Amino acid sequence: MLLACGHGTAAPDAMTGLCSDRVPLAPTFTNMQKLFSSTCTVCHAQGVELDLAPAVSYGNLVGRTPPNYSNPPTDESCGGVLVAPGDPTSSYLYLKLTTTPCAGSQMPIGEIGAPAPLAACELALVHDWIVAGAPND
Repeated sequence: MLLACGHGTAAPDAMTGLCSDRVPLAPTFTNMQKLFSSTCTVCHAQGVELDLAPAVSYGNLVGRTPPNYSNPPTDESCGGVLVAPGDPTSSYLYLKLTTTPCAGSQMPIGEIGAPAPLAACELALVHDWIVAGAPND
């Protein structure tokens, strides 16, 4: 398990309210959807290539290749899948949140177009959910 909020120097995320002092988030899809709804669905909603709305997000992520955003289309995942259950380092979602990806920008994008990294406990949630096999609760 990654370092989560309340362990070490990490602080709760004031923007999303997902992190609580000294309590790591359970690696459930319910918590993943809370993260998507509070951070991602501003852009990733119905009508865009990657819809992370509650009714469709799980099916759009697990075992799926990323949509092609560019014209002409490119393989933004560099051959990977969005969520490879059990393997965060092969999951493009995790890489897109934690590094400068092979294509495009690190997510989430802030208001002025620069990456706005998630809190450590939110990244730990994504990591731990994938390690747990990306279950849909």
